Amino acid sequence: MTRQSGATLIEVLITLLILKVGLLGVLATQLQALRLASEATQRTTVVALSRDILQQLRFYQQSAATHNYQVSGALNAVNCSAAAPCQHGNSKQFLIRHWQQQWLADQGYGLLFQPAFCLNQQQGQLQLAASWQARVQPLSVAHSSCQAGNGRGLFHLGLPE
Repeated sequence: MTRQSGATLIEVLITLLILKVGLLGVLATQLQALRLASEATQRTTVVALSRDILQQLRFYQQSAATHNYQVSGALNAVNCSAAAPCQHGNSKQFLIRHWQQQWLADQGYGLLFQPAFCLNQQQGQLQLAASWQARVQPLSVAHSSCQAGNGRGLFHLGLPE
């Protein structure tokens, strides 16, 4: 009988199978980490944009006798410039419209897919709800409402008077 040295084909195949299963586990962990990092970045973007508009609107709440906020779609254009500054009521609308254009821009905040926001006032509190497509859904329909569900993320923020 001859002595055999080295590994047999079965041993090599089993080793490769174990290695492949381990690498698939590492890949799954990496994909999960990327998904979670993407969701965290989207939420951070939404929080920053939401806090920005609410802090700017706080000035208008404190200085205006009436604060009527109802925004859930496109706003009328208000032309304000250095040559022709806005009146107080128009400047609030100009501010919200400018913020809305940043929010809905295709290239402005590319991390948010199909964003939607609703800004209104309820019981003396300014409410902002923001929604975006967090995960890609096959054959997804564009949403214009500020609700979560079907892969959409939701952020809700209120500012007391």
